[in-house]
Amino acid sequence: MGSWTLNISTGEFFLDFAWMGVLLILGTWLRSKVPILQKYLIPANLIAGVIGLVIGANLLGWIDLTTDRLGAYVYHLLALLFIALGLRAPKSEIGISSVKFAMIFLSVYLVQAITGLLIAFLLFYTIMPELFVGIGFLPPLAFGMNPGIAYSIGSNWEHFGFEYGGVVGLTFSAIGFLIAYTIGIALVRNGIRKGKAVFIDGGSEISEDVKKGILKNPAGNGDEKITTSPENIESLSFHIGLIGMTFVLTYIIVKGMEFGLVYVGAENEVTTLWSFHFIFAAIIALLVRRLMDLSGSSRLIDDVTMTRCSNLFMDFMIVASVAAISLVVVAQYWVPLLSISVAAGIATWATIQFMTRDAFTHYVFERFAAIFGNMTGTLQSALVLLRIVDSGMKSPVSYNLVYGSGLALVFGFPLLLLINAPVHYFSDLTQGFWVVLFALIAYQFIIAIGWLYLKKSGR
Repeated sequence: MGSWTLNISTGEFFLDFAWMGVLLILGTWLRSKVPILQKYLIPANLIAGVIGLVIGANLLGWIDLTTDRLGAYVYHLLALLFIALGLRAPKSEIGISSVKFAMIFLSVYLVQAITGLLIAFLLFYTIMPELFVGIGFLPPLAFGMNPGIAYSIGSNWEHFGFEYGGVVGLTFSAIGFLIAYTIGIALVRNGIRKGKAVFIDGGSEISEDVKKGILKNPAGNGDEKITTSPENIESLSFHIGLIGMTFVLTYIIVKGMEFGLVYVGAENEVTTLWSFHFIFAAIIALLVRRLMDLSGSSRLIDDVTMTRCSNLFMDFMIVASVAAISLVVVAQYWVPLLSISVAAGIATWATIQFMTRDAFTHYVFERFAAIFGNMTGTLQSALVLLRIVDSGMKSPVSYNLVYGSGLALVFGFPLLLLINAPVHYFSDLTQGFWVVLFALIAYQFIIAIGWLYLKKSGR
């Protein structure tokens, strides 16, 4: 519960978020002015995070942004992000293509974990006998999921001997962003030149609005709905309040579960319980939404507003996650960070390339671009790559991304259970991670069998 008990003043809290806001403005301005940032479509939140890393407490020390506080913000913003997503209206029509996306996501999670663990074991048995081999399990969390999950699990492992585990998780996430916005952009541009994109030809250029990240002629958002009377409460305030209420419910319920674990003598499981608070937050958000649907009060929730809230949390989470990276930790772990990231990156590309070609006949390149962005960065980087080849979102790929991500989290829940098995059920952690490795391979084999039947449908 370190992120809940961190000693921080009110002034530090508000100044930290104010500084992150300044960094976001600076990142937006730089994106609109610097050609290299426009060429690779680097988003303002990532630029802001890098600036925060350079001028923050971990390097130049010009502003007081510390790893401990930023890590805590990442942890809590993750729960708020999942709550905002969970409070949106459920979708009834998923479609076979979205199920295929989920299977691809899950397969890539497994490939990233298997590859990472193999490299970690190789280093452990050769040049780094003191290495915490669980480091190899971080790529699917950092690349395939998001920085908050990687930080949460890495921080939990610090109690079992993984020094600076949370920061290592954030570092993997930053490397994933780098892959998404450099290699990902290069792969997309190469595909366009070869005529693989359905909606553009090889000579088409990306619009200036997309390059600069600022709209020349801003248009109103006709999809957003105001659900409350402004003289009573601002609609946005109501949505933020609903997210806050769900966050409080999450805290109360998880705290009750903690008391239950202590009562039955399972105190060792408490840290793991709190590291998965985002899962409980998502479940409770779905239940709150369901109750509001049954009572007829869900008309007060606007999905577009909730999506914008989730994007807000995502922007600040990415700034905090990159700015929290410690160069001291990078120097200590540079060998496993580099070797695991390179191997996992290549394995990710190869898996997605094979599975998209194997399963689809329509929008194959668009689907490859979106999945590659999602499985190395976040949903945001997936949409960045997709917008290059499908600026009008005419293909069903964006829907496949959203629905497939949700399904993948459900199908991939056994992975989250396996993650902590070695630290809780094995006296020898190395032996525990070997068992997990073989379990992952078996799970991948099961997924492969299911894929043989699934890929023939909805191509």
